[in-house]
Amino acid sequence: MKKIIIVAGLFLMIGSCKEKSNGVFTVAGTIKNAPSSKVYLKELPFGGANPIVVDSATLQNGKFELNTNTLEEGLYSIGFETFPNAVLLINDAKKIEVTLDFNNYKSYETKGSKATTALHELFSGYEKSYGSLEEKIMCLDSLQEKKAGDSLVTIARLQKNKEKEQLNKLLNNFINSTESPAACLQVLAMATRTMDTDELSAIIDKSVTKFSNYANIKKLQQIIIGKQYPLLGKQAPAFALGTPTNDTITLDSFKGKYVLVDFWASWCAPCRAENPNVVAMYHKYKDKNFTVLGVSLDRDVKAWTEAIKKDSLIWTHVSDLKQWESPLVSLYQFDGIPFNVLIDPTGKIIASGLREEGLDKKLGEVLK
Repeated sequence: MKKIIIVAGLFLMIGSCKEKSNGVFTVAGTIKNAPSSKVYLKELPFGGANPIVVDSATLQNGKFELNTNTLEEGLYSIGFETFPNAVLLINDAKKIEVTLDFNNYKSYETKGSKATTALHELFSGYEKSYGSLEEKIMCLDSLQEKKAGDSLVTIARLQKNKEKEQLNKLLNNFINSTESPAACLQVLAMATRTMDTDELSAIIDKSVTKFSNYANIKKLQQIIIGKQYPLLGKQAPAFALGTPTNDTITLDSFKGKYVLVDFWASWCAPCRAENPNVVAMYHKYKDKNFTVLGVSLDRDVKAWTEAIKKDSLIWTHVSDLKQWESPLVSLYQFDGIPFNVLIDPTGKIIASGLREEGLDKKLGEVLK
């Protein structure tokens, strides 16, 4: 379940659309052992916005049919209240048939959509490879935290790099071979997590050429490569928010320290996947005048606090519990999470959007 939802969350951050009329899109099929009788069809839109319910139906002897009128190719999901993204779909066909047994939900079958089937096959390989990469990253972080010998750290780093290369090769092969721009964009979004800037830049450039009429790949190119964060080098906008225990914390109270303001949410799968890296960086640099301030785009206090505990996020946390309606979204000018800004002791933003090795590299530069 975790990795399937990660994929959906990544798409919510980056988005997809195809500039042509698609007309009516139908999803029908059979679901066994469903967690509830109500099934939903949702559009997963561009830019981090919440999924949009476009149709719903009540299962009749396990069967259902859902319809929506679409103008663009993009990513959709069918699911339930408690399991919103059970099956991910691309509307490159007028009708998609789905067969799902919830007791074995990862092994669903789809017919009618070449891009949907290809993505499902990719997810299986991605889940296995990314899980192995996470293990290698955690091993390396543990050795570095324990100040292990150089030879052990070097071996662990080589193993991690090899695993990352294999994962990136898997993504590269899909991007180069797919004929679906929506699928291409989805996998490019996944690649932002593990590809270095040069490699990512090259494959995005190729995709822009390949799908020249597909505007959102060009937008991705601007977001990932060509767009500088507008608040970089400026004083971080002030704010005061409540903690889970209703204390009020101000950003100004962190003056004098380097602070990573980490925008995330309990429901955001990419955020939860990035959390182990933030935890590792916190422990690595916390004794060098550095800390983290978690700012959640949650709405549910219980889900927020449970995620803090489960992910071992032991730093200060605040939220206004307004999700995407939070004024901080426009104040800090971001449209997808996870997102962060690194603030220096004077309160100036010196970096943004730091993830995985990029976060470690930047912290290592400033916290010598």
